[in-house]
Amino acid sequence: MDDVTVKIGSGKTPSGGENAYVDAGIPLIRSQNVNDNKVDFEDIVYIDESTDKLMMNSRVFANDVLLNITGASIGRSAVYKGLDEANVNQHVCIIRPIEGYHPDFIQLNLASDRGQKQIKSSQAGGGREGLNFQQIGKMEFVFPTLDEQKQIGNYFNNIDHLITLHQRRHLYMKYTSKCMINITIIVKETTLCQN
Repeated sequence: MDDVTVKIGSGKTPSGGENAYVDAGIPLIRSQNVNDNKVDFEDIVYIDESTDKLMMNSRVFANDVLLNITGASIGRSAVYKGLDEANVNQHVCIIRPIEGYHPDFIQLNLASDRGQKQIKSSQAGGGREGLNFQQIGKMEFVFPTLDEQKQIGNYFNNIDHLITLHQRRHLYMKYTSKCMINITIIVKETTLCQN
């Protein structure tokens, strides 16, 4: 992957660890935020501008591919679609493609069986799961034309979107069903009390 990227690198933990987090500011993407092929902002933490400046090398830009490189979530990946400034900690690797290579297609390769096998086979030893930048750079994938990469990436993004819509619909129907059951119980209890 070295030949299709301008950057393979990760962030660092802000000085002071969790004490460096603030209520609002620049999002700090951690490994738990790279989930289900997307960046999940539900449990996001923030750092202030001065901390962000100290971590300038780990800033994330739109269309960067993010890859978890340590721990139980190793191998999870997503493309950063945000337009706002963000940063990553040391557990997340930034893969920034050169022109002619589509980030969604790179992410699909990382998430594929072939990508996951390469990740598993190149984990650093010593009982601790982890990937280094050289191992990521040596990963090999086949790339069709840029137009084909975009079409394939868009196709799978649309499928992910449909899955999300169906999951929301399922949750809504489940919630509606629960409400209807509760209403039925209340109506029955009210009817019994009146008799």
